[in-house]
Amino acid sequence: MKFTFKPSPNYRDKQSTHSIMIELMIGLLVVFGFSVFYYTTEFGTQYGIRAIGLLLTALVAAFGTEAVWYAFSKKNVIKEISNSFPAITATILTLMVSINTSYYALAIATIIAILFGKLVFGGFGQNVFNPAALGRAVIMTSFAGSVVADFATGATPTAAYASAGWMSTSASAFDAFVANFGGMSNMFVGMYPGALGETSALVIILVGIYLAIRKVIDWRVPVVYITTMFVLTFMVGAMHGQGLYYPLFHLLSGGALFGAVFMMTDPVTNPTSAAGRIIFAMGCAILTIVIRLKANLPEGVLFSILLMNMLTPAIERLTDGQQIKMMKKNIMTICIVAVVGIASVAACSLAVTAKETTGTEGGETTEGGAGTDAPALALGNPIALDADFSRFDAQVESSEGGVYVVKVKGYGLIDPEGHAGESGIDYARNVFEVEINPETNEIMSIKNTTFGDTPGIGDKGVSEEYLETFVGLNTTDVTQEVDTVTSATWTSESVVAAIQAAINAVNE
Repeated sequence: MKFTFKPSPNYRDKQSTHSIMIELMIGLLVVFGFSVFYYTTEFGTQYGIRAIGLLLTALVAAFGTEAVWYAFSKKNVIKEISNSFPAITATILTLMVSINTSYYALAIATIIAILFGKLVFGGFGQNVFNPAALGRAVIMTSFAGSVVADFATGATPTAAYASAGWMSTSASAFDAFVANFGGMSNMFVGMYPGALGETSALVIILVGIYLAIRKVIDWRVPVVYITTMFVLTFMVGAMHGQGLYYPLFHLLSGGALFGAVFMMTDPVTNPTSAAGRIIFAMGCAILTIVIRLKANLPEGVLFSILLMNMLTPAIERLTDGQQIKMMKKNIMTICIVAVVGIASVAACSLAVTAKETTGTEGGETTEGGAGTDAPALALGNPIALDADFSRFDAQVESSEGGVYVVKVKGYGLIDPEGHAGESGIDYARNVFEVEINPETNEIMSIKNTTFGDTPGIGDKGVSEEYLETFVGLNTTDVTQEVDTVTSATWTSESVVAAIQAAINAVNE
């Protein structure tokens, strides 16, 4: 018997997984290169070297973890690693952390990301969660305090704005707030401290367009996410009298664009169908806004991705089938998700109340700024008065009648006028007037005259309520302990550093 058959026509894609990953890695390195350039030119070579050191640490941890895993599994280590692409996970995770993250914390987080985020599920292509997002969650929840003191960063725009209730009392108040980060235009360019790869919207957009044209990523995911996020935040802003600046701020801050381009587009952890990816992106946007408005972790993007990763199998089942026949069902599902999202965000926004966002002019505190209407005070861990605070470089500028004017480094890398240091590392400075009675050696008063840290967060550490806790301390008893301020530890320690400098000046 003779069988006659013809093979079906097949479409052959010129792109391979390796070529896609190479182009993605190039895009990530472009973003990383911008970060190295920024930190090197603005704050010194040691900052650029620090960024490179972080990337190398993550790469070594990622490749080492996979090498050990495949060696114990008795597989060809080189072949398996070449098909697993650990460099992508390591680079994305590095771009999600700040410059002062310790090498130890990043290494541990990378190992956990590779091991529990990918290898235990069967390796590349089998993982449920985005490995880099899992690693960043580990750092955020377990190593939040593991930072290097010699490399300071300021609070992120989202963290600072979240402390103000995610609302401004007026457009001018908002302008004063974003001036601490160089204004909205500077936030678009990315010339301010933050996570290594999340600050420059301009660079991320350009790289994203290139990757979309090259079909390395699916353009639907970032476009739908950004569009949904813009619509929802515009609605929230309109409900509270905010202008167009409100949705733009949400898009330019908190790693929204970085997550949309480099993490949500992960083909392994998001749905395979076009309708499924639209639902996935919309879900990420909705969860991002809900988390920002209601949760204690203000960024939102990271956990929205992890939560939607868990829902990917359900979305796959919901949209499975011939897409043309299921078009009406998919459109209906997308509409339902949109309605639920609008209702959820609207409900969350009802409880949002505008708070006074503070700003500075020319380095001097202004009305409503630090020390006048500071957030509620919550004392943290005590520290010894004679602890080593040399990193703050406290300097006595002048002294007269027992009053010592002390200039000390704060937490911010951006000065109150929104500009980074022009030469070397020129931190925004906190200036204090410390009055010490020369006869009794007691602190009579301490006053903050210039505030260089993050308004809305650091000003807890220079509030009148906190500074009054130092009044009456005997400067001859350096073994006594003083309290820090929760969430403003660095700023409150700068107060102690200023007092130390004044005490040293008295002794001299």
